[in-house]
Amino acid sequence: MVFQRRKVASALAYVLGAGGAALVASPAIAQDVRVEVTGSNIKRVDVEGALPVQVISREEIDRTGAQSTAELLNYISSNASGGATLVTNVIGAQTNSVSTASLRALGGNNTLVLVNGKRITSASGEIQGVYGVNLDSIPFSAIERVEILKDGASAVYGSDAIAGVINFIMRQDYSGVELSGLYGSPTRSGGGEKWNVSATAGFGDLAKDKYNVFLNAYYQKAESLDQNDRDFSRSSVYLYQGLLGVSGNTFPGHITTGGIGTPQWPDCSPSINNDELNEIFGQNRCWFDPAAADGVNSIPEQETTSFYASGRWQFHPNWQAYGTAAYTNVETRYIIQPTPISDQFSYGPNAEFQATFLLPPSSPYYPTALANAAGVGGQPLNIRWRGYPLGLRDTTDENEAMQTVVGIKGTAFNWDWDGSFVWSRNETTSRPNGGFVRYSQMLPLLNSGVVNPFGPQTPDVQAQLDATQFREQTFSGKSTGWLAEFKGTGEIFAMPAGSLAAAVGLQFGNAELEQRFNPALQTGDITGFGGNNLDIAADRDQWAAFAEFNVPILKNLEANVAVRYDDYSDFGSTTNPKLSMRWTPTRELLVRGSWGKGFVAPSLTQAYGAQTTGVSQAGLSDPLRCPTTQDSNDCVAQFNVIFGGNPDLKPQKSDQWTIGFIYEPVAGVSVGIDWFNLKVKDLFSNGPTPLTILNNQDQYGNLITRGPVQPQYPNIPGPITSIDQRFINIGEVRMDGYDLDIRARTPNTQAGRFYFNLSGTYYRKYDVQNTDGEFVGQVANQLDAATSGLIPRYKQYASVTWEYGPWGATLGNLHQNGYVDNATDLFTGEPRRVGTMSIWDLSGTYTGFKNWKLTLGVQNLFDTNPPFSNQFTTFQVGYDPTYYDARARFVYGQVTYTFK
Repeated sequence: MVFQRRKVASALAYVLGAGGAALVASPAIAQDVRVEVTGSNIKRVDVEGALPVQVISREEIDRTGAQSTAELLNYISSNASGGATLVTNVIGAQTNSVSTASLRALGGNNTLVLVNGKRITSASGEIQGVYGVNLDSIPFSAIERVEILKDGASAVYGSDAIAGVINFIMRQDYSGVELSGLYGSPTRSGGGEKWNVSATAGFGDLAKDKYNVFLNAYYQKAESLDQNDRDFSRSSVYLYQGLLGVSGNTFPGHITTGGIGTPQWPDCSPSINNDELNEIFGQNRCWFDPAAADGVNSIPEQETTSFYASGRWQFHPNWQAYGTAAYTNVETRYIIQPTPISDQFSYGPNAEFQATFLLPPSSPYYPTALANAAGVGGQPLNIRWRGYPLGLRDTTDENEAMQTVVGIKGTAFNWDWDGSFVWSRNETTSRPNGGFVRYSQMLPLLNSGVVNPFGPQTPDVQAQLDATQFREQTFSGKSTGWLAEFKGTGEIFAMPAGSLAAAVGLQFGNAELEQRFNPALQTGDITGFGGNNLDIAADRDQWAAFAEFNVPILKNLEANVAVRYDDYSDFGSTTNPKLSMRWTPTRELLVRGSWGKGFVAPSLTQAYGAQTTGVSQAGLSDPLRCPTTQDSNDCVAQFNVIFGGNPDLKPQKSDQWTIGFIYEPVAGVSVGIDWFNLKVKDLFSNGPTPLTILNNQDQYGNLITRGPVQPQYPNIPGPITSIDQRFINIGEVRMDGYDLDIRARTPNTQAGRFYFNLSGTYYRKYDVQNTDGEFVGQVANQLDAATSGLIPRYKQYASVTWEYGPWGATLGNLHQNGYVDNATDLFTGEPRRVGTMSIWDLSGTYTGFKNWKLTLGVQNLFDTNPPFSNQFTTFQVGYDPTYYDARARFVYGQVTYTFK
């Protein structure tokens, strides 16, 4: 194949049609068509430029079985679960059900997400640990292809493209009507079914009628799945593998006064009785296992509705008006265990009050005999209680997104010009359906003695408990943004090796974020929400100027030079350059490389978010106090944590390199390898996890606030009152590795045609600097990790596709190497390893009936369980939900009918 002659139009047509190897020789076309490819503003004929761009066609998307943009990104090797948020992360955590991308494991605020090359506003539900564009805001069924730039693009698209760019190209130029429906279900029982329907229509031929209109509507319903419906996630206690995620707040209630314990022990239902735990902690008591509780979700229920429309009007031979409109609405309902109420939790505007439950001696449920035997008869008894009479905590998050684009593009003075205006808005609301109560109403009721902490309630008391339920909207967020852009691209003058091409442009924009919390949350009065949640209202203006030049040095050597100036109203200005080279020493080999700088200002919540308080995950212990006190305030407990913005944050700055090649030894076979090296300084972080802080107090002790030393324990520090997890600039990230891309296709044979695709990412290193200046490797290492998710040593997605007449089939494999687990062995203190995960998918299609397409597929063909993990960074246990689908084997069928 001759790299210099390959045309974008024919190459993309092949990618979109066959979905196999894009790097093949294609027939000559009558006229060179110049188009804009992700990574450059300059229109060009050559599809392969100096930057690594992965293109995923609609056909390839369908063959994975993915039914949302977030699911699709799991098949992209350069996108890591580390730093991302997914729908599974909502369980037990406040993420407002936002799903984000994380190229190079750098999170959503370092990954630029575009739709048709245009920006969309960040999620209105942005909260600590959740940044960037909500992937669910992109209409999934309207996607034509996805282009992933695996290199920083700050000089081209904006300073926040440090980790790369994901550009969703939507469908257009469609004529006809298409209806499609899908139903899928796990082969194991318990829920997790999914179904969707879509309708697509297009009319008008741009060449003949001078206009084209495209319309798409989509609806999907995904059912929930509970943790105890899977054998790998139905318990929080695997002591010999380092997992201990139980809570001391139980139902029936546990009495700490006098060491009485649980009056009903050993009958602990719905809590558990575990002899090994009792032996370790030297007491016979009940424990609460969140994973074993009925009704606690592993995957939430989700309902998605989307609409997409685009139109183009060729009102002049050289000028075209265009516009798009997109709308999505996603409702996510998730259910977790009943709320705990005890002196282990704080509430109030500044979390200054303890939620103490004291059972008075006047209560009919006062265990007089046990109290007398313990020598505390007649005293109020302190109860650690799990609110089963209040019901499971049930919440619905709703995310609504809109984007509108209008523009005019055309040709004048031998240059292509494009002027556009983009407006987008996201709105998020959250409301409890049950299980949440007001402390100010519940605590007086509990402390009156009328509530039975150990068993069922009378109808009258149950009615009083129900009256404390809080079902008002807790949160509303709105983010709006607009961006006006004018750019042009063309050739400046001829040079000996070709024409010098350029692109120049200006952008002006504004972003606003408004988040409102219910007054009851602002005063910290609602169970399950920690302390105060305060309103945010912030905005920033931005303008930018950019230029890019493509310089032909020799016939087979060209350079691309780009520079961009960004000015922020609140964080100053920055100039970012980029240089890339493209060399074809032979007809079969392309060598490329790039260097660039980047700059990311803190998000509006990172800079201006109000300070709030919450609680850590269950099962944590203070190693400085627990061995001595053996008190449940210090052992197997939850601690208060402080979150919030920091206006003193400095911007992140990056420096990145790529060097690679593409080699095509024969027609239809290509091998591409790109080395990447990326450094990011002053990285934004919400601090190490509470587990990391607790286990490394020599290093992170400054992030722990303690009360005064207690007289009964004069030789150890006072009890923990809070752990600081506000935003900080935590040093530097240094990474390098390789991206691998192999594609091949065979000629037509009697057995049909075969296609092979493999995309993989290998990390040589991913080192994060700690506050003491030392760098710690995080490749394949979750030990005391600061965030959920993983940076695997190697991840790949490979597929083999067979086509024979109307028949087609794809066998795919998603592979991820093993890693060091989140926690050490409880008894030996030695690290343990999580095994490699390799999941196989199979799908088949038949198009032999006129106008019909039938698809049958299986995800996780062999019903493989996830490798065991003792991670504590999510509220699911026994496995890592950030890269494994708890539905396990999932069978689906899809029917599509096209009206010609």
